[in-house]
Formats: sequence, structure tokens, C-alpha cells
Amino acid sequence: MKQEVLITLRGTQQYEKDKPETVELMTRGIMLDRNGKYSISYTETELTGTPGVVTTFFIPNSQRVILSREGPIQSRMVFSEGVKDESLYDLGFGSLLVGICARKIDVDLSEQGGRLRIDYTVEIEQSVTSRNSYEILVKPIK
Repeated sequence: MKQEVLITLRGTQQYEKDKPETVELMTRGIMLDRNGKYSISYTETELTGTPGVVTTFFIPNSQRVILSREGPIQSRMVFSEGVKDESLYDLGFGSLLVGICARKIDVDLSEQGGRLRIDYTVEIEQSVTSRNSYEILVKPIK
């Protein structure tokens, strides 16, 4: 099932001893439901600093989320609780080795929308740099 949705995305990032910084974005997107395997997609704009990039969260089950970005910036991050995933993050002018380790994943999605939460750490070139989280609320547009 494919439906147009309103997505509220709240991203929080905290470096070592700094205060957490939170950014919130509200946008339209698409949610697909294929027998309980969900995906949530939206197109980035000038406001996010990456216009034309399509961001998709694939949620094959409650223990794994794959974040994919396609367009002028390409990246793929795999979130699995307690498992470190390393990938190259293409910035357009060069790449960085980025490690992601999900501390907690909470999926509560249905045809009526719902919530996805991911709490994770980020390593750049093998050094922990920040603790981050995503909270995504999804509501169908009637």
C-alpha cells in the first residue's frame, strides 16, 4: 500500500560535552507498506541544505532500519541495535568512513502512520564523534 503522508522529523545531535542540538523538519512524503515492511521517503529542499536528495528510511522489521540518500549526496546507513555498520559517506567532493551503532530502535508503524525512533552513535574515521537520534512521526494525508 502506498500513501501520501505528512512527516515530522526531529533530529538531535550531541558532541561530547556540548548541549544537544535539535532540528525539526515537517514535509510531505510517501509511506509504503508491503506486508509490514515499511519505507518512508521524502525529497530534501534548500531548507535542509541538500536540495534534490531523496531520503528513504527502509524498515524491514523492528530491529533494523536502513537510511538511504540518493542524488547529489549518496549515503547508506544501517541501524541494528548493538551492531556497528561502517560505510563511506559521499560528500560530493570526497568521502569519509562513517561508523553507525544503534543503541535503541523503536518502531510503531501501521497503515494509520505512527512513529520511528532511533538512538545511535556516529564514528568518523574510527573515532566516536556524537550521539544522535531520529524521531519520525508519520500521519496519512486524507
